[in-house]
Amino acid sequence: MKNEHRRFSRIPFRVNAEVTFPDASRTVQEINNLSVGGCLLPLFQHLEPGIPCRIKIMLEGTTEEMCIRVEGKVIRSTAEGLAVQFTSIDPDSLFHLQNIIRYNSPDADMVEFELSKHPGLK
Repeated sequence: MKNEHRRFSRIPFRVNAEVTFPDASRTVQEINNLSVGGCLLPLFQHLEPGIPCRIKIMLEGTTEEMCIRVEGKVIRSTAEGLAVQFTSIDPDSLFHLQNIIRYNSPDADMVEFELSKHPGLK
């Protein structure tokens, strides 16, 4: 997949995350790539695009309350994993997510540009 159409920088993020679908819940030990607009999870099961989900990203070294919570939808399910587009996020979670991307990206200036150009999730 080419990067030209991506709106947000992506980073690998090695933390636990819990993904909840309408009929099941799964836990992963890492996020293959994470951006302000979505993520790619190492879940290898076929799910139809459009299925809603909730993701709770655990921030290591913090309390249970300190996590990023997002609402999303499946956009594709492939051999690479499960791609989720974020559709809703609370302001505190967005703040933490943006900082994680800023501090873990090799190009912080590009991240700042992306965030200024797309202040929301869409």
